[in-house]
Amino acid sequence: MNKTRNTIEREVSNFIGSYIKDTLGRGPRDTEIKIADNVLIFFIKGILTPMEKYILKTPEGKSVVLKSRQLFVESTNDEYMKFFEKTVGSKVLQNYEAWDLDNDSAIGVLVFERKVLQS
Repeated sequence: MNKTRNTIEREVSNFIGSYIKDTLGRGPRDTEIKIADNVLIFFIKGILTPMEKYILKTPEGKSVVLKSRQLFVESTNDEYMKFFEKTVGSKVLQNYEAWDLDNDSAIGVLVFERKVLQS
């Protein structure tokens, strides 16, 4: 059975929120999901932990927080991708993530082998 847009969006939003909360101790304030063809995009706001906010006040803060987030993604990427592949029912071909620390937000773009929503 093919999943609906609302089902996929809800599952992804719930996963991102709980995954970040479980691994970083604090979930995002808001998550928005967009689906187009074989691409799933997620926007998350309110991503910074209190410790990261404190570190950002230091001269080297931005590079330290970015590096720690990159290491986090690298170390959890397999588990993360398995969830998306299972939820969508397609292999992830490419994954891009970027953080905007000044605006306490991030974006993720996942490109799948086939359309996310099947007709």
